[in-house]
Amino acid sequence: MLPQIKTLLGQKAAAPAQREARAERMPADEGMRYRREMLYQSIRESMLAMEVLSNMYKFKVVNVDQQHEVFIAMIEVSKLFEAKWNGTAASFAQAEQRMMTGAMNRAGVTLQGVFWRVDESVDAFAMPARAGDGAEQAGAAAAMRTREVPGDVSHARVRLARRSAETPAEPTGSAPATGGGKSDIGSTQYGQL
Repeated sequence: MLPQIKTLLGQKAAAPAQREARAERMPADEGMRYRREMLYQSIRESMLAMEVLSNMYKFKVVNVDQQHEVFIAMIEVSKLFEAKWNGTAASFAQAEQRMMTGAMNRAGVTLQGVFWRVDESVDAFAMPARAGDGAEQAGAAAAMRTREVPGDVSHARVRLARRSAETPAEPTGSAPATGGGKSDIGSTQYGQL
C-alpha cells in the first residue's frame, strides 16, 4: 500500500527528474567525478558521526553502473576500529546502514554494498600528507609513520631514515591520472593507487 501512496504523491517520478536536471547542469565526466567525491565526503562524515577517527580506516569505492550513480565501498579497518552511535557500540551492519543513508541523502548516489576487512596487524593507518596540508599537519603525518618497534628502537629508526632517504619523493598536488584506457578500480579517497 505504501508504494501506491508514493506513486500517487509523485515521489517515484521525482528521482528520475532530479537525475535529468543534474545531467543538464554538468558535463557527464564532470558529474561522475563530482558524485564520486561527494560519496567520499559522505562516507567520511558518516564515520566521523560514529566517532571513528580517520586513522582507524581507509576505503575505496567502485562504481557499478556507467553513470556513476551506484557504488560499492571496500573499507579496511585497523584493529582499534570501534564505531559508536548515541554512546553505544555500533555493529558493522549499523555503520553500513548509516553510510548508505548518508550517501543517498548527501550525494544522491546509491551505496549498494559495503565490504569490510579487518587488518589485525595494524593499530592505526598512516595518513599521507595532502597538497593543501600545512607544515604542522605534514609533520604529524610523518610522525605517525614512525611507529615504535619493540626491541632495539634505535636500529629501527635508522632503517626507517635510510628507507625514506632512498625512496624518491612523490609529487604532491598532482591530480589522479585519468583516461588512457586505465580502469578507475584503483581509485581511493586519496587518488589513484
